[in-house]
Amino acid sequence: MSDILIIQTAFAGDLVLTTPLIDACALLIPDAAIDVLCIPGTAGLLQGNPRIREVIVYDKHGGASIISLMRMLSRRAYDVCLTPHRSLRSALLARFSRAPVRVSFDTAAGGPLHTHRVKYQDTIHEAHRNLSLLTALGFQPDLTTRPRLYPGGEERARASEIIYGLGGGPIACIAPGSVWATKRWTEEGFVELSRLLLDTHSIALLGGAADRALCSRIATTVASRRCISHAGELSFLASAALIGMCDLLLSNDSAPVHLASAMNTPVIEIYGATSPSFGFTPLGVPHRIVEVDGLSCKPCGIHGGRRCPEKHFSCMRDLAPLRVHTAVVELLRETGKNTKIQV
Repeated sequence: MSDILIIQTAFAGDLVLTTPLIDACALLIPDAAIDVLCIPGTAGLLQGNPRIREVIVYDKHGGASIISLMRMLSRRAYDVCLTPHRSLRSALLARFSRAPVRVSFDTAAGGPLHTHRVKYQDTIHEAHRNLSLLTALGFQPDLTTRPRLYPGGEERARASEIIYGLGGGPIACIAPGSVWATKRWTEEGFVELSRLLLDTHSIALLGGAADRALCSRIATTVASRRCISHAGELSFLASAALIGMCDLLLSNDSAPVHLASAMNTPVIEIYGATSPSFGFTPLGVPHRIVEVDGLSCKPCGIHGGRRCPEKHFSCMRDLAPLRVHTAVVELLRETGKNTKIQV
């Protein structure tokens, strides 16, 4: 086996949680040349990864057609195709890779398009689920590995500028956004938590372009020179570099959690509509999960939704800022963390 294709065209967090699979392929099949197929919005996450020969970018919503991509994959003639993403489109791409060994999960669409189907274990971490695809090749991968990202000098320099602008000292990253509204803690909650944190930490608010307005409102309301929004300004790898220089990350159930896992930074993860049991918790780093217990309606979906189906949104509205801050204090006490900053 020499040429391996990994197909992961889902969200950013899903791609980060595929990096342990990339590492395992490189370690277990030392002569492998590994290509990864992903979408344009996530491709930057793999920049600098020494395990990868090529990142193949596929725009599902425009750009080159899927027919052109299939033809290109067919010419490559891969030996193995591993497909953590379970869509029919991913299965078609796998089939056109012409790999004689094509592995996905038994819950994946387009089952006959794969040659091997591994049981989808919904009780384990997503990164470990992805690694289980290698059992179809006869391997038992190391489950102690965590995600890895490789910010370069430019990304680290940008993160250092932000640290310097906040005056150094202990810094907490806060990522208040999410694609799904029911996965976002309340804006008022993040404001009050930020005010509590300012007693000990400066705050860098992070997120994508869609989170810019939310983070700006939080920073404006907190009204401190030590609470600054950089949402929409940083690439994924620059965000990862910044998270890696901070004492901790506070985030909803969203991609920044996995950036923190990759950068070895402790995490406070807030859950609303979804559940830690789905397998997307921090991996390999100290962390605390904070959620409202005892709600019969929770979880209400694997991804969350645009609005609370019960119309009360108690999973987030009933989560008190003081409880989240208590989790922060406990986590910092556990880690003995004062600062990770190197400007």
